[in-house]
Amino acid sequence: METHIPTPLSGFGIAIAIKTSWIVSVSKLGLSCPSHDMALDEKAAVTVAYEAEIKDLKDSVHPDHVHSIHDPMSGKLHENAYYEGTFSSERQYNEDGYEIPTEEELHTLRRVSDKIPIGALLIVIIEFAERLSYYGTTGPFANFIRNPLPEGGPGTGATPKGSEEPAGALNQGTSTQVAVTTFFSFWAYIMPVFGAIIADQYIGRFKAICWFTAVVGIGHILLTAICTPSLLQNNPDGAFAAFMVSLVIIGIGTGGVKANVSPLVAEQYTKSGQWIKTKKNGERVIVDSNLTVQRIFLYFYFMINVGSIGSIATVYAEKIVGFWLAFLIPTIVYLLMPIVLWAGYHRYVRTPPKGSVLLQAFNVIKLAYRGVWTFNIFKFWKAPVNWDNARPGIAEKPAGKTLINWDNDFVDEIKRSLWACKVFLLYPFYWIAYNQMNNNLTNQAAYMTTKGTPNDLLNNLNPLSIIIIIPIMDHVIYPGLRRFGIVVKPIQRITLGFFFASASMVYCAVLQHKINQTNPCGKYGGHCELGVSPISVWVQAPAYILIGISEIFTSITGLEYAYTKSPARMKSVVFAIFFLTTAFSNVFNFALVKVSEDPYVMWNYVGCAGAAFIAGIVFWFLFHKYDKEEDTINAIGKSEERRLQD
Repeated sequence: METHIPTPLSGFGIAIAIKTSWIVSVSKLGLSCPSHDMALDEKAAVTVAYEAEIKDLKDSVHPDHVHSIHDPMSGKLHENAYYEGTFSSERQYNEDGYEIPTEEELHTLRRVSDKIPIGALLIVIIEFAERLSYYGTTGPFANFIRNPLPEGGPGTGATPKGSEEPAGALNQGTSTQVAVTTFFSFWAYIMPVFGAIIADQYIGRFKAICWFTAVVGIGHILLTAICTPSLLQNNPDGAFAAFMVSLVIIGIGTGGVKANVSPLVAEQYTKSGQWIKTKKNGERVIVDSNLTVQRIFLYFYFMINVGSIGSIATVYAEKIVGFWLAFLIPTIVYLLMPIVLWAGYHRYVRTPPKGSVLLQAFNVIKLAYRGVWTFNIFKFWKAPVNWDNARPGIAEKPAGKTLINWDNDFVDEIKRSLWACKVFLLYPFYWIAYNQMNNNLTNQAAYMTTKGTPNDLLNNLNPLSIIIIIPIMDHVIYPGLRRFGIVVKPIQRITLGFFFASASMVYCAVLQHKINQTNPCGKYGGHCELGVSPISVWVQAPAYILIGISEIFTSITGLEYAYTKSPARMKSVVFAIFFLTTAFSNVFNFALVKVSEDPYVMWNYVGCAGAAFIAGIVFWFLFHKYDKEEDTINAIGKSEERRLQD
């Protein structure tokens, strides 16, 4: 049914009490507005509609929210407009009054990201300081643990001027060095589970970051104190014991910060869904909140790697001055964190704790998978899951002693979270390849000709490559593909990351083979007294760059996936599960300690390359269908998430 009525519309007047079957259309030539004398050309004219009554609008939107005619240049409703037309149910609007794209527009209009809020940018600065302190500290670890104090040096761990010898202090050897650094990585990435529980259940993400920041600060002070020359020279065993205590403290704090800073940066952006916007040049585009979250994490990761190159200063400090300065620099930079946390306090979106949901989540999963549990992993994977079994009303009868204290939205949230957790299952095989940077590639550099370059400097090529490539991806590659209607979905990106990581390990294996052929001691070049391979240490560069490219596809997308698929009440927990994959990879790395030594190093790289490549194939086979359902998955449980944010 259709009617033609002239109506002055102002504020909620647009939502006159008509049923949603009525139609509103705009004249093909444009709108007329007596109060503004406004006319629109044919290109900017838009079809306008509203399907709601006044009561429904007041229930779903803020009481003082105004709905009026669309401003065609912003894509949002324009106040105090007047028009003459007909009412239609074809055009729909979201809760903020923006046009929702039609099915045809979803396939024809270009997609763009929204603006990044100030709160998110401030948290990016916090992450920069935290990562600079972390990587600036861990960068010198390999030499600090493995090598003895250099002969002829000042006794601080620094080397004599012009020496090819690496810096050193504790003289614990390669096996202990790999084991300790692997333990620290494991500890730092298992602690996010603890930090997530504290934040989600008790104090909230922002307060958790503040408290754990203080814990890391204590660890940094202790680490710097143990590097006094007298302690390193006279009591290296005592220094090693104190060093391990500092690692435990730093790991607890780092895990607590890491579990909460990633979801906190993304939740500064509170919009969701897709809507139409008309740009200044008249082009109508789709603003996609998922692309905005993707962009936030791109620049979040960008600043992580800007912070990572801080280890350039610390590795030169260890070689020229000593380890006390190498560990003091990140301690000083770390003081930037509490300053920015305090300065931006009133700008942050701070989600309060929602109480314990872990037991509820466990019970929901138990009921949904009732009758499906089996030790046959293939049968279990393919078995259909009936989430209706966990819904209130249906679950109450067979649940027995299970207390049903959740609603349907919570069931949907857990369903969405499991999509993400399933995707993370194969991530440990990616991190195994990635972790070679932290130990074995640094050791490999010691086999090569450095000409005064610190052997642990080259791993900074990884963050440098990421810093260069991320803006190219954000401003050239991704927008260029979207102009042709190509959106690279999350599963596609993650799969590419596995393959780039594998390619990096193949390169390392070939390079190690060449080093073995040219080293005076052959396959035993780690501590060869006859010299090193004539191959320049800079030949390692492609390995670090390939790993950097893989991170852009796999690691950044993992953060994005953890955020978009997790409910508001469990974001820190889901992020902790994502970081837990790194902890599991370090368990595998413990098993590889023996093949991280001569003469087996080359086969270590071969195994890592094979593991990443096979995992990438299996990953695509298991999850490629998720890309087709990306928008549907993201929509599950969103109504409850918006309610909690309000």
